Amino acid sequence: MNLLKKPLILAITATLLLAGCGQDSTPEKAPVSTAAPVEQKDVLAIVNGDTITVEEFNAIKLQLPPQAQTGGDDAILNQLIELKALAQKAEADGLAKEAAIQSEIERAKESILANHLVKRMMKDMKFTDEQLKKEYDELVTKLPKKQEMKAAHILVENEEQAKEIQKKLSEGGNFAELAKTYSTDPGSKDQGGDLGWFEAGMMVPEFSAAASALKPGETTKEPVKSQFGWHIIKLEETREVPPPAFEAVKPQVEGMMQQKAVEKLVNDTRAAAKVEIKKAAEPAAKPAEAAPAAPAAPAEAAPAEKK
Repeated sequence: MNLLKKPLILAITATLLLAGCGQDSTPEKAPVSTAAPVEQKDVLAIVNGDTITVEEFNAIKLQLPPQAQTGGDDAILNQLIELKALAQKAEADGLAKEAAIQSEIERAKESILANHLVKRMMKDMKFTDEQLKKEYDELVTKLPKKQEMKAAHILVENEEQAKEIQKKLSEGGNFAELAKTYSTDPGSKDQGGDLGWFEAGMMVPEFSAAASALKPGETTKEPVKSQFGWHIIKLEETREVPPPAFEAVKPQVEGMMQQKAVEKLVNDTRAAAKVEIKKAAEPAAKPAEAAPAAPAAPAEAAPAEKK
């Protein structure tokens, strides 16, 4: 049995640590409990007198990812029983008295309590649409300004054909009609070469550079070669990239506000704490590298056999 390979081991261990990390490792007379007795209908199993309740089981199950629950409730309960039994044996063997283990339990306790403090705060955290919209408006003002362009093109296989089409355009030919007739780009041909709106970086470099050099309404004076063939490009118009709509990013804005609130909680709690740093943290020493093995001494030659 390899418990380390069982997916719910971490969740169950965390639950048991939290339940036991407030207890002193020195055996003493247990105080009289004032809690209501556990009803037998709420008990799933008893391991050496220690109960596993429906509430405890459900709390652990909720922490497990779906792939860890493929064995069903019986498998989860059996692993919880095994872990309880192992924890009891560890207590009986005196492991809880060891300083290193006590320190590890204390760190686990601190981490679990801190996480639950944040979770409780976030659970009670509600933002109005007005607050979210205000945060959204502030974020929009900080977005970098980007330009996008609307262009059309006629794509052909060789330069000679491209120059012939360029000549037709100079003689008053209609760009969209010529694109429908000659362009080999299946994605834009039927739309008169229209490529819609795009940012310069979305196109191949040669195309982007040529389109960016045009003014709205202009067409490239010479065909532009790229890996796809020869392009005749017409820039229709340019505009500043609009920010994403508020409703589309509302959940992300709420998440950012929650993150800000968590950071404020951390900073305020740290500021209110009395902290004395006695010594700067030092990086852990690297394990000593094994010394290279000494070369083997050459084998002595066997004495010549006497004739």
